[in-house]
Amino acid sequence: MRRSIAACGCLLLLLAACGAPGDEKDLGPDLSQADLRASIVNDRKHLLDGSLSYAPSVSVPVGGSLRYDVVLTARGEKSRRAVRTAVQTRVFRVGGMQGARLTADSQEVRAVLLSEARQPIAGPGESAVWQWSVSADEPGDYELGLTVITYQSDTDRALETLNPPIDVRLTVRDTWSHRFASMRDWLFTAAGIAGALAGIYALRSPLAELVRGRREARKQRDESRDGYL
Repeated sequence: MRRSIAACGCLLLLLAACGAPGDEKDLGPDLSQADLRASIVNDRKHLLDGSLSYAPSVSVPVGGSLRYDVVLTARGEKSRRAVRTAVQTRVFRVGGMQGARLTADSQEVRAVLLSEARQPIAGPGESAVWQWSVSADEPGDYELGLTVITYQSDTDRALETLNPPIDVRLTVRDTWSHRFASMRDWLFTAAGIAGALAGIYALRSPLAELVRGRREARKQRDESRDGYL
């Protein structure tokens, strides 16, 4: 009897160590390098042909803002959304989670994302739409960089990356209000400099008199000392 109990106990311990039949270890964080490569290759085979619609150039008045739209559509049906402005298109592989970034080449320009950074595309005809608010503080010509990525599920692993990124030309127009504000600031600065120079010029005569008086006093002391000797 004791031997039977001991044998059953050993069997239970062995089953606990090996795991119950049908249970599989979660390979997420412990996925091997070979399995990871295989999963990426397999997922890339299932990507769909997509079309990226964007405006290659935009214009905005200085101090104002515009809404910049980018639409990524899996081909097969018409997109259920359309871009507001005339656009160009570029082929891009999609499927799963899609992400997009819009960056500026100058600190004078701001691009603020108004929509979700990552959006899903599961099948043909589905679209992901990104919107940014673009503004600038100084007039001139700038460049925006548009990057789009197809991620593997909810991870940060990229199955497809837009390469090279798209350059979007941004023209910031000057306005009369901005010109007036710039002229006013320049006049205030010039007035401040003029006032400082006037103050220095006004102090020049008293300072000269003070220096002259000290020289004469030093000369008189020297003459008195020489006469005493």
